[in-house]
Amino acid sequence: MSKEEQFRKILSDYSEGKLSAEEVKKLEHLILKYPVGEPWDWENDAHREAVEREIRAKLDAKWGRKRPYKTSRFVIAIAAAASLACFFTFIYLYRFKTDAVSAGYYEVAKAKEYTDDQVLLIMPDGEQMNLETSVYISDIKRKIYSDDLTSLTDKDKITVKVPNQKQFNLTLDDGTKVWLNAGATLSFPVAFDKQADRVVHLDGEGYFEVVSNREHLFKVLALGTEVKVTGTKFNVQAFEEDHWVKTSLVEGNVSFYMDDKTYPLRPGQQTVANTDKKEVVTQSFDADKLLSWKEGYFVFDNMELFEVMKTVSRWYNITVVARSPITNKKIGGTFPNNGSLSDLLADLSLLSGVEFKIEGKEVLIIN
Repeated sequence: MSKEEQFRKILSDYSEGKLSAEEVKKLEHLILKYPVGEPWDWENDAHREAVEREIRAKLDAKWGRKRPYKTSRFVIAIAAAASLACFFTFIYLYRFKTDAVSAGYYEVAKAKEYTDDQVLLIMPDGEQMNLETSVYISDIKRKIYSDDLTSLTDKDKITVKVPNQKQFNLTLDDGTKVWLNAGATLSFPVAFDKQADRVVHLDGEGYFEVVSNREHLFKVLALGTEVKVTGTKFNVQAFEEDHWVKTSLVEGNVSFYMDDKTYPLRPGQQTVANTDKKEVVTQSFDADKLLSWKEGYFVFDNMELFEVMKTVSRWYNITVVARSPITNKKIGGTFPNNGSLSDLLADLSLLSGVEFKIEGKEVLIIN
């Protein structure tokens, strides 16, 4: 039986009441949440229309007319088929290990403490200012120093801190553009363009579009590792609590360094470095999926639920704990990051079969 035939059978079974309560719940949720898809030809119009009428009647009875339903060429049915395809494709096996943080509980991810709920720029003297969605560093320096940087040294740094559920982009003195994800911290010398090398320090996730300058290399320092470039586009994820650094090259050339070893990258390649075990793996990656965070989406591509919840923790700034180690759970799907935590957890619960309980700034995984 082909995939399309399987989908048609599932929809027919639904309309005839042959699915279990759990299967009905999952199917109805997916139909409502992901109303997209492409039409296909059914065996005949009578069959298609009959199934459509039954499904619409069931949805209207249970959910009401809260959302408009597109019925051209039976889009509802296709939406369900596309959603079910994602659902069945992305549930696989996995295992993870973690330490118990209290009797009977395991800490999956921990919330951070932020001094402000806005993006902060911190000057060398400790002066702080809130920033909007973007800034040119040269403009700020002109206001504060009036281009008189003679008294400043390499140790005089500007720091940008991004809190949870925020993203920020800035332009450095050399024209390099940097996008910072929630929870990221970036620091660099005030006299950035006066240095032999253009050096920044990163904790968190950042995407860089570096202006080419072969006489002054651009370096990203993160957790004892170094990314060295002249001009290129790349993404760096450096999470101290996880002890790994992931460098992903989109365009140009990059060399990753750890423990005096060099790992050159080509576009479409990334290094995943374990800073504890001193291990580096080079692999390919999907740039669209990796950079979806810049467009406001979480993309979980067959990702362990353990890692999914770390991403959720960083964005919503929550502590995640579990009563026991999570096993046999992987997640796939695309989710907007502007929704509520409860909505996202409801989706993850449907896809994984795991229950989540929100208690203040803590999420308990019940598995």
